[in-house]
Amino acid sequence: MKDNTRVSLSIVVWILLFVGFVAMGIHGITHIDAGSEVEIVAASNEQRIERVAPDSVGLDSCDLRRIAPLVEEHVARGAFSGAVVAVVRGDKLAYIKAFGSCDDVPMSEDVRFDLASLTKPVVVATAVMQLVECGMLRLSERVSGIIPDFEGWHDEEDEEHAITILDLMTHTSCLPSYVSIERLCREYPDSAVVAREELMDYIAHCDRELPEEEGASRYSCLNYIALGAVVEKIAGMSLDEYADKYIFEPLDMHDTCFTPTDEHAALCVPTSPTLCGVVHDPLAREIMGGVSGNAGLFSTAEDLAIYAAMLLCGGTWRGVEVLSPLSVDAMFVLPYGYDVAGRTLGWRAARSVYVAAGDLLAGDNTIVHTGATGTSIVVNRRHNIAVIILTNRTFGTATATDIHDLRSKVCNVVAAAIR
Repeated sequence: MKDNTRVSLSIVVWILLFVGFVAMGIHGITHIDAGSEVEIVAASNEQRIERVAPDSVGLDSCDLRRIAPLVEEHVARGAFSGAVVAVVRGDKLAYIKAFGSCDDVPMSEDVRFDLASLTKPVVVATAVMQLVECGMLRLSERVSGIIPDFEGWHDEEDEEHAITILDLMTHTSCLPSYVSIERLCREYPDSAVVAREELMDYIAHCDRELPEEEGASRYSCLNYIALGAVVEKIAGMSLDEYADKYIFEPLDMHDTCFTPTDEHAALCVPTSPTLCGVVHDPLAREIMGGVSGNAGLFSTAEDLAIYAAMLLCGGTWRGVEVLSPLSVDAMFVLPYGYDVAGRTLGWRAARSVYVAAGDLLAGDNTIVHTGATGTSIVVNRRHNIAVIILTNRTFGTATATDIHDLRSKVCNVVAAAIR
């Protein structure tokens, strides 16, 4: 009798398990629009960001189909070899699609791109605001108090003005836009190898350049190299260690890193015939060893979707607070007195028509950042939406005007799909 009972219970258990699996399958099918080019897979407990059909979050899936021919046209004429486009609505991934190829292998959604200057907002601006929240740093703090002998700038009356953390974040420090490695070698002829120490010395003492319009910004990679050094000095760890511990791990961005290993480099998209898994930016690559505040980050569209969703959710992702709500608020508004600069904390404010945000998403509560390798993120809080475009345009023939045109058109299509 006991044996019969065990057999009966076993049969019941297997029946319940079978019914459960069928139910899960039916639930997954409801998230797929079989007739759409929008590539969405069923949600599962293993997904780090839930993927849903666009219509379920108020986006017209038919309208989003217009994204594909825009990107495919660029791939066909060799503007870049591959791309991945993603659209986030709230805390969900509503669209993701890969285009083109990588070394004759069809592009996939999980490939890693050299993000170039997206390193600035995703890592450095986030880290700075975390240190501000912890009481370890103030935006009004003088950089010279952290990096010794960091010189200020002089106005037309030769009055010196100290450079602050806020000045670096908003690109209003008067630092030059960039410095070539050749220039550094000329500036430091006695150094056997021009390295990080020489670059930091150059940034601290190089000639400051006043903008043509008072209060205007001059975009500068040197600003964020300096900010990266500030983060390292205050936190007592390297920038990549800090990012892993306080940004990527809490957000479960496990495909995001500086200096990919050989194994991970094989999953990266090349940015030139000789560079794959190695940062394209010369200063980050040759002087900073791949870990720099201006460039060096590699990531996937899905990981960046998680980061964007965190911002849209007020700084918290799945119960983990990465940024406080007020820090996120501050990233979406121009600091007092910095209206002319047009820069928020780590981002560009797209208050009016701005090429990377298109004609319809630009406006209040919209921030943008782009990368020279053909990457961009647009985050619009009014409509709770983010658009991520990752390409390797430095591998192809796309000009800056060309890639801006693509970004604008894709964002226009996404904006028109909002219901």
